[in-house]
Amino acid sequence: MSDWYRKKTWTKEDEEYFYQKLKRAREYGRPQYLRIQAITLIDTHENDLLDVAEILLNKILEDYPENKLERSSAFHSLGDIYKLHEDYATAINYYKEAIDFEKKFPNVRTMAYLDYSELIIKTNQENKYNAIEKLLKSKLLELVFPIEKYKVCSILSIINKHNGKLTQAKEYAVL
Repeated sequence: MSDWYRKKTWTKEDEEYFYQKLKRAREYGRPQYLRIQAITLIDTHENDLLDVAEILLNKILEDYPENKLERSSAFHSLGDIYKLHEDYATAINYYKEAIDFEKKFPNVRTMAYLDYSELIIKTNQENKYNAIEKLLKSKLLELVFPIEKYKVCSILSIINKHNGKLTQAKEYAVL
């Protein structure tokens, strides 16, 4: 049996059971359970479950405004929902909120900066390329995972090629 906060369905019974268990959880842990359940539902890519995930994430933001640990993740996950709905403008706004929050609270980190950057490139918002380049260059020394480095360097290569800096574009492409 799966955990009560990792349901991949959301029937009336699932919802009642979830909120019953959530009520019994320690108050400081509730936002985490809401986030985990929301992410589990997002991973299904089913529209009706994306709507439920959005409700759960907004509950974190509204009911637990003092919780700094889950706030950035909630914004990031809301961005993911809107990206799946192909509402890229709203997704970009949520990713930007996560990035801005992480500037105030640098101990809280998500991959929102990367999803934000990818969507800026995907939607050809060339007016934001310089800001994206600056953001990504600031992250270069912090990169831990190879896939993260690959994506950052790929985006930097695209931006440099667009700006006519072919030598730098090639260097990033090699990295």
